[in-house]
Amino acid sequence: MPRRSILSASERDTLLALPDSQDDLIRYYTFNESDLSLIRQRRGDANRLGFAVQLCLLRYPGYALASDSVLAASIKHGSPQNSEKIVR
Repeated sequence: MPRRSILSASERDTLLALPDSQDDLIRYYTFNESDLSLIRQRRGDANRLGFAVQLCLLRYPGYALASDSVLAASIKHGSPQNSEKIVR
């Protein structure tokens, strides 16, 4: 028996879309010292970065990134200042 969907595909896409404005990225994806401490516990730069991205996505819009997902360009480039804090 097929499942019924509460949301249409376009409604779901809108709900789960990543923010694309600089203000929204800052609002939703800025780490505090507690976050940075948790991120720094991971081994290797790639693991720290991956953990940080997953942490952001779990907070807003509220899902984990699938292994075959493609990140928005705004997330890929990020802020050099933030990436330095995450990696070090």
